[in-house]
Amino acid sequence: MALLVISQKYLIYERVGGSFIAPELPYPLLLSLEILYAFMIILAFLLVVKDGMALVLWLSRRLGSSWHLPFSPAIRSAGLVLAALVLSLYGTWQSLRVPDVRTTEITLPGMPVSLDGFSIVQLSDIHIGPFLQEAWLRDVVAKTNALAPDLVAVTGDMIDGSPEELEDDVAPFADLRARYGVYGITGNHEYYFRVESWLPVFARLGITMLQNDHRTLSITGGGRLVIAGVSDQAGLHYGGAGPDIKGALAGAPDTVRVLMAHRPNGIAEKIDADLQLSGHTHGGHLFFMQWLISAFNGNLVEGLYDLGGRALYVSPGTGIWSGFSCRLGVPAEITHIILRSPV
Repeated sequence: MALLVISQKYLIYERVGGSFIAPELPYPLLLSLEILYAFMIILAFLLVVKDGMALVLWLSRRLGSSWHLPFSPAIRSAGLVLAALVLSLYGTWQSLRVPDVRTTEITLPGMPVSLDGFSIVQLSDIHIGPFLQEAWLRDVVAKTNALAPDLVAVTGDMIDGSPEELEDDVAPFADLRARYGVYGITGNHEYYFRVESWLPVFARLGITMLQNDHRTLSITGGGRLVIAGVSDQAGLHYGGAGPDIKGALAGAPDTVRVLMAHRPNGIAEKIDADLQLSGHTHGGHLFFMQWLISAFNGNLVEGLYDLGGRALYVSPGTGIWSGFSCRLGVPAEITHIILRSPV
């Protein structure tokens, strides 16, 4: 009966909290529901493993072995429940803590030596809202600034709430610093909370939002770099524009091109860029769910991919959505990308 109630978490969020995306519930209740829901998912996985082991044991006995599992069935069952609870607590803590920096060097075939070492910090799926708030974001900004990046790329899903509700919580965005600027794009969650109200807020916070648009950066020491961004396809359902690669890169010079697109897949056009930065997948949240999340995202879930001359980096996210706040084996990250010339 308890598991049945836990399984209705999203219905509770919708009916009691007013929204399954960002429910207005007391923090302790919201946190408890998230832990219990994660417990249910992890327990289901452990039970599948248990049944698999039981099948292997049965087959071995049919072949004449005398293998037996240790402990009594009752102790084994209690152990599974305890393991699921501990893992859900740990996974929830992992999702709410300030993430570590992950440094990745990416070699781009057409990159001139003059741009070698150009650094980008990618922040993605921050989801400022019910769980992650001002103090957490201030720490993320401090870690980002400590890297002294050339550019900061915020690849969507920055918020879960309205500008009025989150005015103080998003204020630390204004402290982001990068030599050539801070750029952002919309994710699907911006459209859930009146994107037209958020765009001027982001502008005031110093984030240049690229909606099917680009900027050409003149790099000190020679060379140019194009940073482009496309709108999320959720815009098509909210009276806005979807992703338009041609529009985003129209008139861009023939030089190194970095494209921000919230979702790693779902763009029908040919992507004429050297590097694409995406998020959206949260890395699958749980290591044993990565195959499922990958299947819904063109087999792209997290990390660096070589897509035939174009590099794609899919961030597992810097924050977490309050509707599923658990990470196991897929930690959040502040992504520090260093571009390298092949020469």
